[in-house]
Amino acid sequence: MQIAKPQLEFVAGREYAEVLAALWEGHSMFTRRTLFIVGAGASREVNFPVGTDLMGIIAGKLDIRFNDDWTVSRGDKRISEAVNTILPTMWPEVDPNPLYDAGRAISGAMSQAISIDNYLHTHSTDSLVVQMGKLGIAASILEAEANCLLNVDLSRDQSFGFDLVKNTWFSAFFQMLHEGVQRENLVDIFKNVSFITFNYDRCIEHYLAHAISNYYRVPLADAEAIVTETLRIEHPYGQVGRLPWQRSSTSSMMSFGYDFRGADLPHLAEQIRTFTERVDDDDMMERLHRQIAEAEVVIYLGFSYGEMNMQLMTVKEAGLRTVFGTTLGMSAPNKKVIEMDVRAAMGHADVATVNHAYYDDLTCVDFLRSYGKLIMRG
Repeated sequence: MQIAKPQLEFVAGREYAEVLAALWEGHSMFTRRTLFIVGAGASREVNFPVGTDLMGIIAGKLDIRFNDDWTVSRGDKRISEAVNTILPTMWPEVDPNPLYDAGRAISGAMSQAISIDNYLHTHSTDSLVVQMGKLGIAASILEAEANCLLNVDLSRDQSFGFDLVKNTWFSAFFQMLHEGVQRENLVDIFKNVSFITFNYDRCIEHYLAHAISNYYRVPLADAEAIVTETLRIEHPYGQVGRLPWQRSSTSSMMSFGYDFRGADLPHLAEQIRTFTERVDDDDMMERLHRQIAEAEVVIYLGFSYGEMNMQLMTVKEAGLRTVFGTTLGMSAPNKKVIEMDVRAAMGHADVATVNHAYYDDLTCVDFLRSYGKLIMRG
């Protein structure tokens, strides 16, 4: 017996009717084009080092010193191995000391820097500083992936620890994502949802593939294909290689949590981009600006609203939209500036492009739990 689709009445406004219609069709409950802009603060919930902690780790890794017999006495041995891998490509320059000096210069400045990204942008014309900075980032992020709550040790036949991340934004977001999406409509799960992440890690893609596989009882390879083919996600500053199951024109791939070698670092570091390199990437900038311009709902999660990143995302024209954002630990005066900066980044100053804005001093998971329904209804 076929059930007729109900005729929805104007009960609580057109938006509510559309939400019910979407549920009936079995498609995404995100009724508006929704963009999540993710910063480093979001990764803290799965035990990633961020901010000053991350800069401290990078500083320690790049402060490479040697004993009299040229064994590494301080700093990261795998980065030293990476330097040895790079040297043959620098012929006829075969002296490693300028690279180590550049690394130590970065190390000594991290306590002054806003972020490693800002520091590399400041020194974007110094190829040695940029190269060593990228090696430090790559080594630090790969180690963080291995030690975070999302990692699965396949060599020990471990299963994904969904209980470990149930109180993180990853779990809260996935609950929003799958509501109303039946198994037969799984290919539509990312309809109206996209991401811009300023993080170098692959946590979002890695988690979503495992979450879809487990919840919908589909093979992991099928879930990975859905993420690869239907999720729109941009990494403006690049990432530490592609995951092996992601389509890529580059050979720079690395499994999540893999125990990498020093020789792996140079080609992975090549996938990391400075602010200057990103601005010069016309294709990426066009995709990123299109995402922002088309979005009807924008959510900033764990984002610092840094001037450099806000500049990167500024568009000339955009439609009317609703904005949400976490502002945990930010002062009232700074929050006023942030709200003005967000509005300025959303389009022409003389045209209103933000009809509602919601900011709150909450963690990412608490923010999504508090504002989830409002976000999905746009």
